[in-house]
Amino acid sequence: MSMIENEPEQKAIQDQFEEKLIAKIKNEKLSPKPRWQFLLKDYVVWISGALALIIGAVAVSVMIYLLKYNDWDIYSQTKKSFWEFFILTLPYFWFIFLGIFIFIVYYNFKHTENGYRYPRILLVGASILLSVLLGTVFFTAGIGEKLDDILGRQAPFYDRVFNPHIDFWSQPAEGRLSGMVIFQNNQTEFLLVDRDEDEWLIEVENAKSPSNEKIIVGQPINLLGEEIGQNVFKVDEILPVRAGRGFLRRFNGPANGQKVPMMPSGANNIQEGRPIIIIEDTSTPF
Repeated sequence: MSMIENEPEQKAIQDQFEEKLIAKIKNEKLSPKPRWQFLLKDYVVWISGALALIIGAVAVSVMIYLLKYNDWDIYSQTKKSFWEFFILTLPYFWFIFLGIFIFIVYYNFKHTENGYRYPRILLVGASILLSVLLGTVFFTAGIGEKLDDILGRQAPFYDRVFNPHIDFWSQPAEGRLSGMVIFQNNQTEFLLVDRDEDEWLIEVENAKSPSNEKIIVGQPINLLGEEIGQNVFKVDEILPVRAGRGFLRRFNGPANGQKVPMMPSGANNIQEGRPIIIIEDTSTPF
């Protein structure tokens, strides 16, 4: 009985609400958005999500490249524990960069028409998996190496931000030196310029190279050994440079006019691609 009595009152409230709503629409000249605007929004969300996924995959390809050529097999010879080596050479920038774009992929997909239906962990996991899979394809295609080379040649702070591996190898006081070979003195000495554009006299008598590495004027190289004097470095082991080659190729000689002790007056000029010392096997000294 009470429900029947309340029906007129409820109908009056509903009619009043409808009248106010109609008046608001007329006064504010409201109109429904056209369908194309919703479609455009969806397209923008999907396209930006796809771009974020591709950029994240490119970051993965660089990470794979840097980690593959991180000299894991000789970390013990650098006088560092595995975890010290790992922490000092890990490409943190690329992990952070990847994390940002994975969030963008997740955010965009979450705001698609049906994205709200999927749990967060599934969306994030799928974003990471797709980035890794696509990044592996990009690495195989050489994109990681190419981008690292471009950044090495042009990006500021490359050796400290993009590729800390270079910074790790630029510690002569700890027995690690990296740079460009610029002059040949004789069969047991050559000159090298490091990332600070300082020149070093390199003594390679009795040095070895596990990878049968050729020392070539105009090419970058990593050295393990000992600093035995001011800008004089005695080498125990010669290692190739892969990640970071573009960065080291920036340097062709000293920028500060520094003179190296014992530098012969008849030292050869740079001759790109000319091998000066060739190691035939790991047991053959210079």
